[in-house]
Amino acid sequence: MSKVCSNGLPPITKVLVLIKLSRSSGYRFCIKHLPIYIVCSSLALSGCTSMMQREGDPPTGPAYVGWLPTSYKTPSDQQLPRPKEQWWQDFGSEELNGIVETALTNNFDLRIAIARVSQTRAQADIVKSAQYPTLDANVRYGIQGPTPGPGYAPNTSQWSSQPLWQAGALVNYEVDLWGKKGFDTKSAFSQALASEFNRQAVALSLVGDVMTVYFQVVSLDERIVVSERNLETIRGVGRGLERRVQLGDATLIDLSQQLILQNNTDALVTGLKLQRERAINRLAALLGTTTSSIKIKVKSVEEFKAPVVAPGLPSDLLCRRPDIRRAEASLEGAEADLLAARANLFPTFSITGGGGYGSFLLSQLTMPQSLFYNITSNLVQNIFDAGKRRAQIQLASAKNVELLEGYANTVVGAMRDVEDGLSGVALTAQAYAALNESRNRAQRLAVMSAKVVERGGMDYVQLYEIQRTVIASEDAAVSARSDQLIASVNLYKAIGGGMKLENDPCLGGGSLPEADASWVAKANSADSVFGSKPDLVVSPKGQVSYRGSKAPLPGSGLKALESPMIPRDSAFENISAPVNQEVK
Repeated sequence: MSKVCSNGLPPITKVLVLIKLSRSSGYRFCIKHLPIYIVCSSLALSGCTSMMQREGDPPTGPAYVGWLPTSYKTPSDQQLPRPKEQWWQDFGSEELNGIVETALTNNFDLRIAIARVSQTRAQADIVKSAQYPTLDANVRYGIQGPTPGPGYAPNTSQWSSQPLWQAGALVNYEVDLWGKKGFDTKSAFSQALASEFNRQAVALSLVGDVMTVYFQVVSLDERIVVSERNLETIRGVGRGLERRVQLGDATLIDLSQQLILQNNTDALVTGLKLQRERAINRLAALLGTTTSSIKIKVKSVEEFKAPVVAPGLPSDLLCRRPDIRRAEASLEGAEADLLAARANLFPTFSITGGGGYGSFLLSQLTMPQSLFYNITSNLVQNIFDAGKRRAQIQLASAKNVELLEGYANTVVGAMRDVEDGLSGVALTAQAYAALNESRNRAQRLAVMSAKVVERGGMDYVQLYEIQRTVIASEDAAVSARSDQLIASVNLYKAIGGGMKLENDPCLGGGSLPEADASWVAKANSADSVFGSKPDLVVSPKGQVSYRGSKAPLPGSGLKALESPMIPRDSAFENISAPVNQEVK
């Protein structure tokens, strides 16, 4: 059979070759045996799909990014701890943990992504069903009249009609000679896989955005408190200057400078409050709730840890970043579409069979003599379509190239994100250390200057400048700490968030489970991975509703395509948070 596949003969010729071989072996060929030959040859030729692969086809995703460097430009300590699944817990805040879990429960963008996973799963099941025969049962009742012939007139008593009863079944099956249906199924499952990776990407981005905005809110709260405290100090100095001006110990210029500083600080506080309102509104939108339900108790960004984790190797991004894996799954789907388009050039073969009982009398319907059956086969080869199928191949090929380049672009973007994350963590840590030292010095200077002013040993110009320095130093230190925390968040996002430490090739822990088994589990749990989240349910009438936790949408498990990038369990599984809970 391999010789038949490799000799480059047209499909019809291959069938005739099989017939010839059978006749030479002593089996007498008859036209009535043609369906048997066609069925047998189709089954044999169904595995000869390698002809769809051509030399010069675009490479697969991982092969196309073999140019990845072996290390990052920014030095990193590989002895650092590795990110864990719920990586936001590394920041050491129970309040932050609750806010993240609420976002993973209530965020509408994530719910939309989960619904799309269900859609693509259902679509994959629809496409996969085309690989199997269809069986229809039917019951028929009709009125049958005689066929007019010589001597029969419609208006005479010889014309009569009688009832016809039939009950039976009909089977239709299109033999997948060239693997087209298999390619279509692979494409559909690739899209389902891509939608699951998209859900993971949405969850990762959501967690990063929530943490970033949360740190901004906390830092703004602290900056407002510091600025209001400094404002009260400035106002007190201003009141003292007014008395000294009245006594002649200070000039109006000194008082004017102090009032200018007071007004500027007041405007600073107002601007910070405006930023805080906008940040809290954005946080509420990310949480899928209202601003009134958000209660922030943390008072300082100093209460958080600023963790640093090992970024791994650049090649690790191929299996850690959900956006890269989504791009690869889409690329695999495009490759399958191209192979399906090529297979569409070859003939199609279908078999139709029917049988049952038919009788003019209902009482005799199930009698043996009422049994009937028929079997037909159909072999169709397109001769002329004005270049439509060739154009479909060109379209699929161009899309394949587009997604291949998009895959490489995604990898490059991931490399850039990691480099930015590594440099951001290192530089923000240095900036915070310097600004924190400046704040401490400014605070000590303010205490000393206050004592000097009381003794009359400092002019008000110096005092004015010291006050400005203290305000700027304290505000800059709080902002720098917030930037440091956000830089750590960005690094986590860049390397793909958290991941399981067991059987992970990215960590040298062996190989991942087989794709089929992993995807079946993933498909069955895709809608309930967030614990107590109300699951989307679509009724037979197409109505969408919610139901209790850990109840997946109806549907059978899917069998995945074989992929070099095998899906892992999400970093955001098994998260449980009450629905619509108040964030405290």
